[in-house]
Amino acid sequence: MIKPQALILLLTLTCTPALAANVYTFADCLELVKKNNAELIAAEQSLESARYNLNASYSNYLPQISANLGYQKGETDQVESEGYSATLNATQNVFNGFSDMAKVSENEGKLKVAEASLRTVKAKISYDLKSAFANVIYAQESLKLTRSIQKRRADNLNMVELRFQSGRENKGSVLLSKAYLKQAQLDVLKAENFFNTSRSSLIRVTGLSPDAEFEVQGKAPESNPSSVTPSFTKLAEQTPEHQQAQGQIQSAEAGLSNSRSEFLPSLDLSGSVGNTGESWYPERDRWSVGATLSWSLFSGGKDYFTNKSAFAQKLVAENTWKNSELEIIVKLRQAFAEFTEAVEQVKVSDAFVEAGSVRAEIGRSKYNNGLTTFDDWDKIENDLISYQKDQTLKRRDRVVAEANWEKTQGVGVLP
Repeated sequence: MIKPQALILLLTLTCTPALAANVYTFADCLELVKKNNAELIAAEQSLESARYNLNASYSNYLPQISANLGYQKGETDQVESEGYSATLNATQNVFNGFSDMAKVSENEGKLKVAEASLRTVKAKISYDLKSAFANVIYAQESLKLTRSIQKRRADNLNMVELRFQSGRENKGSVLLSKAYLKQAQLDVLKAENFFNTSRSSLIRVTGLSPDAEFEVQGKAPESNPSSVTPSFTKLAEQTPEHQQAQGQIQSAEAGLSNSRSEFLPSLDLSGSVGNTGESWYPERDRWSVGATLSWSLFSGGKDYFTNKSAFAQKLVAENTWKNSELEIIVKLRQAFAEFTEAVEQVKVSDAFVEAGSVRAEIGRSKYNNGLTTFDDWDKIENDLISYQKDQTLKRRDRVVAEANWEKTQGVGVLP
């Protein structure tokens, strides 16, 4: 006759969801990110836009050429006239107070900002991917572990009941063992639900269908922290935040230079060649050349206040970076410390699981032979289960801590 707890265990194992058809490795997920991640695509397009704007700003150094075809018909003193014209015009700015140079420099700064923004997005997505992947692995391992614990609790209950039936154990121990089994069954249910929901973050990062069914295998790439504490000041200078700040400062300085150009004269050269006449194609040649020197003497104070505003923006950019630099150094220190601690936590957790497994084997044998009490054996069993749960959690936390350390530096798995 099958005992009730054994029947419950059998039904639980047979009714659990079937394994998903699609299995992804971390490398597979990384390729999906490159192909589907909307945030990454948007950042890449923003960088392309900044490059185009920079190229467009160089056009001010080149002549502007246009062609015109004209037709005119009119009447003067009841005399009708008709005329055609075809002209080619060219203008070239020779000097405009260094405004063109400032505009190029401003767009170079904006390009640096866009490049830094892309680095930041890549680092964030790398963190999201590694964290989400590690979370799914954790969910899978937790589900496997809880099922193993459920089986262990069922076996323990069988052993306690046999001892109770032979008069070597009390009723309270049987009831407590049954409660442990019910808790294990609940833990399996929670693990199954967590497994189903843990994939949502990975779906978002990889761009998979919201109702995609899949599992993951393997693990996210790992590396060990340096044995030598890095120079956080130097690392801060290599972060995308530093690059972004430098770009913003350059753009602000260029904006200040551009505002000063309004106080200087502008010199333009122009020329045109063409034909005019009363019929098409006009046969009379015409040409002209000219130069224009213009200087704004008074603009109602606009140029003065624009210059003051640009100078203030430059100070804002410089002081914003000074404050941000200190914050970045603090974040780097914290992230590195958390990473190194997480690595050691895994080693400690592994040691506890190894010790707990050996003690559990010895304790089970001693209890089965009547050499130890239920309470002593129960504590050993609970310790092992606690160690095993903690081990899966610490392994996930290690991956997340390393991903955060990489994100803080502005690096990751995306090139």
